Amino acid sequence: MFGWLIKPLKTWSNILSVSKWISQQDTSQLFFNDFYSPKRDLAKRYLVYESVKSNLNLASEGINYLEFGVCGANSFKWWLRQNTHGDSKFYGFDTFEGLPEDWATFSKGEMSANIPDVNDARATFLKGLFQDTLPGFLKENKLSESKRNIIHLDADLFSSTLYVLTSLHPYLKKGDIILFDEFNVPNHEFLAFKMYCDSYYIKPKLIAAANNYFEVAFIIT
Repeated sequence: MFGWLIKPLKTWSNILSVSKWISQQDTSQLFFNDFYSPKRDLAKRYLVYESVKSNLNLASEGINYLEFGVCGANSFKWWLRQNTHGDSKFYGFDTFEGLPEDWATFSKGEMSANIPDVNDARATFLKGLFQDTLPGFLKENKLSESKRNIIHLDADLFSSTLYVLTSLHPYLKKGDIILFDEFNVPNHEFLAFKMYCDSYYIKPKLIAAANNYFEVAFIIT
């Protein structure tokens, strides 16, 4: 009889969890933070990237950059331009056929894009569901322990985000960076992050945030 209440109650519970999480953050040491901002400006994501790159001196450091949810590759190309180290590797994971399930106001199949044309030998794109492409990638490409991993999660969906976080957990180490592009969406990226942290008993440190925690950056400590 009351089954219809599950979805709205779950949403409100997760909204309260997001609010509580925000209230608990120590923002005094963040590289960048615009909270509270009355208007969302998606260009601020580049201020987050720039603050992380500059404060951690990432421009010339050899890195493994893994982006999940590439679409038009704007963020991917930004990091590719900003990091000049010849041994850096950049991997973009996407179905390139749109969302595999409905998300917010977007329907399954929306946000499709062509595989980007990138003229840089350091860049590789992997087409397909993360669940199909990531296992083989991790078997064939041992993420070098000598290089910092930068994980960019623009996966949108709860299922996709949680899958990536749990799959990459054995490879994450102190100093690695995790970026989120829709973090404060309560039923998706935030919920996946919360479940991941609760399950693995880890507390990544927040280092930058924009658009009221829509875009955020964490460092593994």
